[in-house]
Amino acid sequence: MRTRAKRDGDDWVINGTKMWITNGSVADVAVVWAQTDEGIKGFVVPTDTPGFSAPKISKKLSLRASITSELVLEDLHVPSDAVLPEATGLRGPLSCLNEARFGIVFGALGAARDCLEAAIDYAVSREVFDRPLAALQLTQAKLADMTLELQKGFLLALHLGRLKR
Repeated sequence: MRTRAKRDGDDWVINGTKMWITNGSVADVAVVWAQTDEGIKGFVVPTDTPGFSAPKISKKLSLRASITSELVLEDLHVPSDAVLPEATGLRGPLSCLNEARFGIVFGALGAARDCLEAAIDYAVSREVFDRPLAALQLTQAKLADMTLELQKGFLLALHLGRLKR
Protein backbone atom coordinates (compact mmCIF):
# COMPACT_ATOMS: atom_id res chain seq x y z
CA MET A 1 0.00 0.00 0.00
CA ARG A 2 1.68 3.17 -1.21
CA THR A 3 -0.88 5.70 -0.07
CA ARG A 4 0.16 7.25 3.24
CA ALA A 5 -1.67 9.43 5.75
CA LYS A 6 0.08 11.40 8.47
CA ARG A 7 -1.35 13.40 11.32
CA ASP A 8 -1.02 17.17 11.10
CA GLY A 9 -2.45 18.45 14.38
CA ASP A 10 -6.08 17.36 14.42
CA ASP A 11 -6.10 16.85 10.64
CA TRP A 12 -4.66 14.20 8.35
CA VAL A 13 -2.53 14.74 5.24
CA ILE A 14 -2.86 12.04 2.59
CA ASN A 15 -0.43 11.40 -0.27
CA GLY A 16 -0.52 8.61 -2.83
CA THR A 17 -2.41 7.10 -5.71
CA LYS A 18 -5.06 4.44 -6.20
CA MET A 19 -5.62 2.67 -9.52
CA TRP A 20 -8.71 1.16 -11.12
CA ILE A 21 -11.30 3.00 -9.03
CA THR A 22 -14.80 2.55 -10.42
CA ASN A 23 -16.64 5.87 -10.94
CA GLY A 24 -13.71 7.73 -9.33
CA SER A 25 -13.98 10.73 -11.66
CA VAL A 26 -17.75 11.16 -11.24
CA ALA A 27 -18.15 10.47 -7.51
CA ASP A 28 -18.74 13.21 -4.94
CA VAL A 29 -17.06 11.22 -2.16
CA ALA A 30 -14.27 8.66 -2.17
CA VAL A 31 -13.30 6.15 0.49
CA VAL A 32 -9.51 6.06 0.56
CA TRP A 33 -7.48 3.46 2.44
CA ALA A 34 -4.05 4.59 3.57
CA GLN A 35 -1.15 3.37 5.67
CA THR A 36 -0.68 5.37 8.87
CA ASP A 37 1.63 5.09 11.86
CA GLU A 38 -1.36 3.43 13.60
CA GLY A 39 -2.02 0.91 10.81
CA ILE A 40 -4.28 1.01 7.78
CA LYS A 41 -7.18 3.44 8.09
CA GLY A 42 -10.07 4.43 5.86
CA PHE A 43 -10.86 8.06 5.10
CA VAL A 44 -14.00 9.62 3.65
CA VAL A 45 -12.73 12.22 1.19
CA PRO A 46 -14.95 14.72 -0.67
CA THR A 47 -13.70 14.76 -4.26
CA ASP A 48 -13.70 18.57 -4.38
CA THR A 49 -11.01 18.69 -1.65
CA PRO A 50 -7.85 20.51 -2.82
CA GLY A 51 -5.17 17.96 -3.69
CA PHE A 52 -7.67 15.38 -5.03
CA SER A 53 -7.81 14.52 -8.71
CA ALA A 54 -9.25 11.55 -10.55
CA PRO A 55 -8.10 11.28 -14.15
CA LYS A 56 -10.18 8.84 -16.18
CA ILE A 57 -8.44 5.68 -17.42
CA SER A 58 -9.21 5.34 -21.10
CA LYS A 59 -8.57 2.61 -23.67
CA LYS A 60 -9.33 -0.18 -21.20
CA LEU A 61 -9.37 -3.69 -22.58
CA SER A 62 -11.62 -5.16 -19.91
CA LEU A 63 -14.96 -4.19 -18.37
CA ARG A 64 -16.06 -0.92 -19.95
CA ALA A 65 -19.55 -0.63 -18.48
CA SER A 66 -18.43 2.00 -15.98
CA ILE A 67 -15.89 4.79 -15.78
CA THR A 68 -12.61 3.79 -14.17
CA SER A 69 -10.15 6.29 -12.76
CA GLU A 70 -6.89 6.73 -10.96
CA LEU A 71 -7.16 8.66 -7.70
CA VAL A 72 -4.29 11.06 -7.11
CA LEU A 73 -3.91 12.49 -3.60
CA GLU A 74 -1.30 15.24 -3.24
CA ASP A 75 -1.01 16.85 0.21
CA LEU A 76 -4.73 16.35 0.67
CA HIS A 77 -5.94 17.59 4.08
CA VAL A 78 -8.94 16.02 5.79
CA PRO A 79 -10.25 16.58 9.33
CA SER A 80 -9.96 13.87 11.97
CA ASP A 81 -13.67 13.08 11.69
CA ALA A 82 -13.04 11.86 8.12
CA VAL A 83 -11.48 8.67 9.53
CA LEU A 84 -13.75 5.64 9.40
CA PRO A 85 -14.27 4.51 13.00
CA GLU A 86 -13.49 0.91 13.93
CA ALA A 87 -11.85 0.19 10.55
CA THR A 88 -8.18 -0.27 11.34
CA GLY A 89 -6.09 -2.79 9.46
CA LEU A 90 -6.81 -4.78 6.33
CA ARG A 91 -10.16 -6.00 7.61
CA GLY A 92 -11.87 -2.78 6.48
CA PRO A 93 -10.78 -2.70 2.84
CA LEU A 94 -10.98 -6.47 2.44
CA SER A 95 -14.58 -6.52 3.71
CA CYS A 96 -15.37 -3.96 0.99
CA LEU A 97 -13.79 -6.26 -1.59
CA ASN A 98 -15.84 -9.20 -0.32
CA GLU A 99 -19.00 -7.18 -0.95
CA ALA A 100 -17.77 -6.24 -4.42
CA ARG A 101 -16.94 -9.84 -5.27
CA PHE A 102 -20.57 -10.80 -4.72
CA GLY A 103 -21.62 -8.32 -7.41
CA ILE A 104 -18.79 -9.40 -9.70
CA VAL A 105 -20.21 -12.94 -9.74
CA PHE A 106 -23.34 -11.64 -11.43
CA GLY A 107 -21.35 -9.54 -13.90
CA ALA A 108 -19.32 -12.57 -14.92
CA LEU A 109 -22.45 -14.67 -15.29
CA GLY A 110 -24.06 -11.98 -17.42
CA ALA A 111 -21.02 -11.96 -19.71
CA ALA A 112 -21.12 -15.77 -19.89
CA ARG A 113 -24.81 -15.69 -20.80
CA ASP A 114 -24.09 -13.23 -23.59
CA CYS A 115 -21.33 -15.54 -24.88
CA LEU A 116 -23.73 -18.48 -24.85
CA GLU A 117 -26.37 -16.49 -26.76
CA ALA A 118 -23.76 -15.40 -29.32
CA ALA A 119 -22.62 -19.02 -29.74
CA ILE A 120 -26.20 -20.21 -30.26
CA ASP A 121 -26.90 -17.42 -32.79
CA TYR A 122 -23.71 -18.31 -34.66
CA ALA A 123 -24.46 -22.04 -34.65
CA VAL A 124 -27.97 -21.44 -35.96
CA SER A 125 -26.90 -19.04 -38.73
CA ARG A 126 -23.62 -20.73 -39.85
CA GLU A 127 -24.14 -23.16 -42.70
CA VAL A 128 -21.86 -26.21 -43.01
CA PHE A 129 -22.49 -29.07 -45.41
CA ASP A 130 -25.75 -27.37 -46.50
CA ARG A 131 -27.24 -27.28 -43.01
CA PRO A 132 -26.88 -25.12 -39.89
CA LEU A 133 -23.94 -25.85 -37.59
CA ALA A 134 -26.52 -26.21 -34.81
CA ALA A 135 -27.90 -29.29 -36.56
CA LEU A 136 -24.74 -31.25 -35.72
CA GLN A 137 -25.01 -33.40 -32.62
CA LEU A 138 -21.54 -32.47 -31.34
CA THR A 139 -22.41 -28.76 -31.57
CA GLN A 140 -25.66 -29.39 -29.72
CA ALA A 141 -23.77 -31.25 -26.98
CA LYS A 142 -21.31 -28.36 -26.59
CA LEU A 143 -24.13 -25.81 -26.38
CA ALA A 144 -25.96 -28.00 -23.85
CA ASP A 145 -22.78 -28.25 -21.75
CA MET A 146 -22.35 -24.46 -21.87
CA THR A 147 -25.97 -23.99 -20.80
CA LEU A 148 -25.56 -26.45 -17.94
CA GLU A 149 -22.38 -24.77 -16.66
CA LEU A 150 -24.02 -21.34 -16.87
CA GLN A 151 -27.02 -22.53 -14.87
CA LYS A 152 -24.71 -24.09 -12.26
CA GLY A 153 -23.07 -20.67 -11.93
CA PHE A 154 -26.43 -18.97 -11.46
CA LEU A 155 -27.44 -21.51 -8.81
CA LEU A 156 -24.14 -20.99 -6.99
CA ALA A 157 -24.66 -17.20 -7.03
CA LEU A 158 -28.22 -17.66 -5.77
CA HIS A 159 -26.95 -19.89 -2.95
CA LEU A 160 -24.28 -17.32 -2.03
CA GLY A 161 -26.96 -14.63 -1.89
CA ARG A 162 -29.08 -16.72 0.43
CA LEU A 163 -26.10 -17.40 2.69
CA LYS A 164 -25.23 -13.70 2.72
CA ARG A 165 -28.56 -12.63 4.22
